[in-house]
Amino acid sequence: MRALTPLVALTLAACGGESTPNSAAASGEVEMRNASVAEVAEQARAASAATRFQPGQWRSTAEVVDIQMPGMPAGMAEQLRQQMMSRSSVTSCMTEEQSANPSESLFGGQRGQCRFDRFSMKAGRIDAVMTCAGDGREVEAARITMAGTFDATHFETESTIESTGGERGRMLMRSRVKGERVGACT
Repeated sequence: MRALTPLVALTLAACGGESTPNSAAASGEVEMRNASVAEVAEQARAASAATRFQPGQWRSTAEVVDIQMPGMPAGMAEQLRQQMMSRSSVTSCMTEEQSANPSESLFGGQRGQCRFDRFSMKAGRIDAVMTCAGDGREVEAARITMAGTFDATHFETESTIESTGGERGRMLMRSRVKGERVGACT
């Protein structure tokens, strides 16, 4: 009976279960549930040989497309909305090393207060839900959803952040980030 246990586990993993660093490296796909940011980053690095961005000059554009803050005084909410709903662009050089070893911060930071409820990266698509504990003052807790597409020379994601509690009360923010490789580093 004990000899069957590894075989059953292997069979279940082959039938759409969660990925491992070895399966991520072989397939370029990551599929995880209830995982830390570090665990997701580890598997994404393992999968990077098949899914990595091309090194070079990249332009990224981020914009907040909607923000709702029920309970906040109208004037203050509108002022914050004006500040946050602007578009910003950044151009940066991605080295070969950065391409091969994506930083943990790319997946939600290094603070240790967030966990992925689910994370899927396969076939040029990314789909994730992350829950973060708050600091007890500004944000009590946050749930972040992200979906998008990517290939070696571009990416596009849409995210929703829903935070609760804290000094600001409940907030819902939707954002969009697009990036593209624009040439060699200068």
